[in-house]
Amino acid sequence: MSKINTLFNELTPQKIILMGVMALVLLIPLAMVKSQIRDREKALYDSEQEVASSWGLAQTLAGPYLCFEYLGKDASGENVQRQFSVYPQTLNYQIDAKTQHLHRSIYDINVYKADVTVSGTFVIPENAARKALVSQSVLLGFSDLRGIDGTVDLELGASHINMQNASDRESTLYEKKQYLCENIELSQEVMNGKTVIPFSLTYRMRGSSSLMVKPYGEITDVTMHADCPDPSFTGDFLPAERDINDEGFTAHWTVSKINRGNPDDTSFGVNLLSGVTQYQQTTRSAKYGILIILLVFNASLCVEFIRKKHINLVQYLIIGLSLVLFYALVLSFSEFMSFELAYLLATLMTVAALHGYFRGILRDRSAWILTLLVALAYLVSYLLLQMENYAFITGTLLLFFLLTGIMYLTRNLNRPQKN
Repeated sequence: MSKINTLFNELTPQKIILMGVMALVLLIPLAMVKSQIRDREKALYDSEQEVASSWGLAQTLAGPYLCFEYLGKDASGENVQRQFSVYPQTLNYQIDAKTQHLHRSIYDINVYKADVTVSGTFVIPENAARKALVSQSVLLGFSDLRGIDGTVDLELGASHINMQNASDRESTLYEKKQYLCENIELSQEVMNGKTVIPFSLTYRMRGSSSLMVKPYGEITDVTMHADCPDPSFTGDFLPAERDINDEGFTAHWTVSKINRGNPDDTSFGVNLLSGVTQYQQTTRSAKYGILIILLVFNASLCVEFIRKKHINLVQYLIIGLSLVLFYALVLSFSEFMSFELAYLLATLMTVAALHGYFRGILRDRSAWILTLLVALAYLVSYLLLQMENYAFITGTLLLFFLLTGIMYLTRNLNRPQKN
């Protein structure tokens, strides 16, 4: 029994080895906390998808463009029905989006409404008039037609066209599931390629997550404004001009036929979600968990050696578990308040609890030293989260200086004590 008490209480090589094993064992509850973070993040994603499926999914706008179906010959000389498309010569978008939050369960889901004005011109190729045309139509593409509010009316030349869901058409030559489509009839003069056909339309739409545009025009010009202060521009082209402030952003793209490639394979736009979620921040902070545990354990060993105080292995285990519980506190609090406030509240609770525990164990001012060390460790961890690009190098340097300090404090462990 006396040997067990010595192993648990006094500073011995065996106790230090057991503490190392204990630190590794604490990776298990830390992994459980990380797993819970992933589960909560998935619950957020599921809520976002549930709301988006009713409100409107991420939207990608395409067109308008003209589609001509005609009779042609196949290799055996039989008549077959084919098609060709005419894209705008110029295509201009003016998009004004406003974001809002929809509440689902404990989550606030970001969605948006957008007023879209589209204008431009068509020029029909000269060889179009020589084909045996079966039908002429104009199409307008979306990712999710459920996001369309009201009607979509197109002014094409002198014609006023009310766009309809393309799924009502009988032709199967092209995908129409997420298109608005309407038949048109262009004059012979226009079909000879001698006339520029202007077009314009305005519509209101709903969506979530992102708003993208396909550059269908030979020259596609897009100006987008939204009240999102932290946009993430994405796609094949970044905006040539942007202005971002606390009120939102204004961005401008100009894409030409020269560099767009196949317009159906190209898109650009913006993600309108909030920047980094509380789950991503909590996951990043939990990555420092084992380092903080090792830091506090090593500092406690130094206190044992320098102050001749004994800390039981069971007490080390309780200290380690409280350091792990910190991340569960951050996770639970961050679902009801900002991450910064959640982190601060969890830090105050953990530091206060450990301070009382350290005072009960050590009963001298070294308890304050360990308490300040825990508070400093969480402060440094938070600062590393804010640094992003320089977090790795900063954290590595801090660990180096920490190890150097421990080397200094433990340099006399093997030196015999003077009588």
